[in-house]
Amino acid sequence: MKGRYFILLISVLCLVLFNCRFRNTDPVETKQELHPAFSWQIYKSPEEAGFSSVALEKVKKYVANSQIASLFVVYKGNVLLALGEYQRRFQCHSIRKSLMNAVIGTGYDEGRIDLNKTLNDLGIDDLNSLSDDEKRTTIRHMLQSRSGVYHPAVYETPSMERSKPKRYSKKSGDFWYYNNWDFNVLSTIVEKEMGDDFLHIFTNRIAHAIGMEDFREFDGHYFVDSTVSFHKAYVYKLSARDLARFGLLYLQNGLWEGRRILSEEWIRESTTSYSETNTIRGGYGYLWWIPIVADTIPAFAACGVGTQVLMIIPDNNLVIVQRINTYLGKTHPFDHNLYRMVISAKVSSAAKHPELIPLSSAETNKNYSIPNRSKYVGNYLSGDGLYKIIEYEDGLLLEYPKGLKALLIQHEEQNNFLVEDVYEIIKLEKSNNGKKGTLKVLGSIYQ
Repeated sequence: MKGRYFILLISVLCLVLFNCRFRNTDPVETKQELHPAFSWQIYKSPEEAGFSSVALEKVKKYVANSQIASLFVVYKGNVLLALGEYQRRFQCHSIRKSLMNAVIGTGYDEGRIDLNKTLNDLGIDDLNSLSDDEKRTTIRHMLQSRSGVYHPAVYETPSMERSKPKRYSKKSGDFWYYNNWDFNVLSTIVEKEMGDDFLHIFTNRIAHAIGMEDFREFDGHYFVDSTVSFHKAYVYKLSARDLARFGLLYLQNGLWEGRRILSEEWIRESTTSYSETNTIRGGYGYLWWIPIVADTIPAFAACGVGTQVLMIIPDNNLVIVQRINTYLGKTHPFDHNLYRMVISAKVSSAAKHPELIPLSSAETNKNYSIPNRSKYVGNYLSGDGLYKIIEYEDGLLLEYPKGLKALLIQHEEQNNFLVEDVYEIIKLEKSNNGKKGTLKVLGSIYQ
């Protein structure tokens, strides 16, 4: 009898081992090997990835003749194209909303955020009190931008204000409208339900977890206007290569180097379209646009003023990042022709073991150290408001009237500085009493 039990036990163990060996065929699990290490790797030639050099040269010329500041394309976890200023931190504008999706996702996965909770459940109100009907709005409605709450919102563009439906004209869940009130309130909800600041959670649980290399915590900030709404807007500036990492996290269904950051369930729900927006950007999920590219290929995208674009095309293993220099007021459309050009450049299978080389940082070392920096600390008036300067490590950090922060680099003349990322040259002049000075913009290094 013992021999029979022993043989039965061995048979069961063999069956388990066999199943374990062959069960791991899920493409999500195999894709985790595609993640780059801290430093990006680029294909030595496009042909290593199965792309045509000739076709991609046309993409490069197209970009060079446009207002695009950077195009960063990732195929199977490695860089295919890195054009322009891919290390420079441009303003994200409404890409911020997809960053919020990730933070909400961590709370959802842990059971700390229930999408069916209403504003009434959460005890949320606003400057101009919400009606009982408005308080029936759920977190899910706000993620879908279908709250029906058309209270004034912080950080709205003039066009958003003009197109906003009349207050109380729609019921929760019935109507899609791209509503900054919904997006801003989600920040309040994160604080209530997760017990921590949204910017802090994003920094530690997303940005640091996936190794963003250009991001600093002060690259995110809040925009507050208590005369408009209780609920603040969250604003970011990020580089193209850091946004590509964020996109790759979603392409990999929430895995990063074997570690689960977001659940597959969350990403699947987030990138399902719940509304037809009747725009060039397609449908809308949970804080993600859901376009169809190259006529037939499903994708999802984060978009912002300019147009800033983070495009993920799962079926093609592609992440495409388009950055625009809105510091100088540049614009470029949501460009289906560009995405089609990149997709159609794929002409063959990638090499089994493609040859890769480290991607250049494309940036010289910067000296942030400023001698006698303490004498510049203080408030400075300019034409658009009050600026603040504080010490930051060995240098100085400039805060704009609307919250944007940037490090200063000593320029050629005394009291002149280059504002990092924005690339404006400013002059700081203190008043005689040393309490409040003036800030003058001398120009841009691009002019």
